[in-house]
Amino acid sequence: MPSLVSIIAPMYNEVANVEEMAGEITQAMTGLDYDYEVFFVNDGSSDETWQQIEKLAAQDARINGIDLAGNYGQTIGLRTGLEHSRGDIIIFMDGDLQHDPADIPRFLDKLEEGYDMVGGAKASRPENWFKSNLSRFAHWMICRISGVKMSYFGGTFRAYRRYLLDNINLLGDTHRFLGAIIARKGIKHTEIPIKIRERKAGKSSYNLKKVYLVIVDLIFLKFTISYMNKPFRLFGVTGGLMFLFGLIPTIYLLIGSVFFNFNIRDDYIAEFLFAIFMMIIGLFLVSFGLIAEIGIYNYFSQGNNNPYSIRKTTKNSRRDE
Repeated sequence: MPSLVSIIAPMYNEVANVEEMAGEITQAMTGLDYDYEVFFVNDGSSDETWQQIEKLAAQDARINGIDLAGNYGQTIGLRTGLEHSRGDIIIFMDGDLQHDPADIPRFLDKLEEGYDMVGGAKASRPENWFKSNLSRFAHWMICRISGVKMSYFGGTFRAYRRYLLDNINLLGDTHRFLGAIIARKGIKHTEIPIKIRERKAGKSSYNLKKVYLVIVDLIFLKFTISYMNKPFRLFGVTGGLMFLFGLIPTIYLLIGSVFFNFNIRDDYIAEFLFAIFMMIIGLFLVSFGLIAEIGIYNYFSQGNNNPYSIRKTTKNSRRDE
């Protein structure tokens, strides 16, 4: 039996692109020895994107539409499609036609060679000097933080064997570093060169805000890799050190006041209060780490926490529970 490929693309105000994208996916998959399904996830669009998805789903049973109740972001859009899909192979891609569906057969060829994850590494992209150098800096930092060797980390266009994603908690902006997070597990992965196309319609969201977001994302990646499942290691160790740095001078001043006539109120009040402050902050961080550890345990033990709401789905995408 041929493997089922699930192609998932979040859509935000892409009414001018969705029909062409559906046609290009159909063309790319025609003649391949794979069954496939397509999930277009409408991420709170303010235009007629959802109506266009409904129209396409009515014409082709392989096209599935999910209309999210609000704008949750790309990661949640991908997660929604993943949780409704049935494929053994998952392909994530953007919905703005900058990713070329004609590359999909090349991803599948690499999976057939035995790879578990295949990423698209941009061979060329129309962008300015600022964006190009910002991207190079971000990728260098990600290599250093993650310990994973890839030429392109940030792209959504990747193919995965489903088992890699079944236990991944897709929240926040996890999609930006999903390749690095998975590659750290020691799986067999590779990249293929792809060309990022110009947007045919719509407006790019890239602006100076991305500089700040890149920095925040790098901090998030470090936390995800090192402390996501063990937050007490971060907050507990930091809090413990702060408490210790406050405790030592406090003991010193108290001993001095008892045995060496230190006048804390007149001569050392600032130092004493600062030491007490350090101890309080340290205890707060330790407590926060413990609470976070308990919260993560409860979250994963319940296993029914959904960070999104679905307003509507097309008939094709409704799965029997």
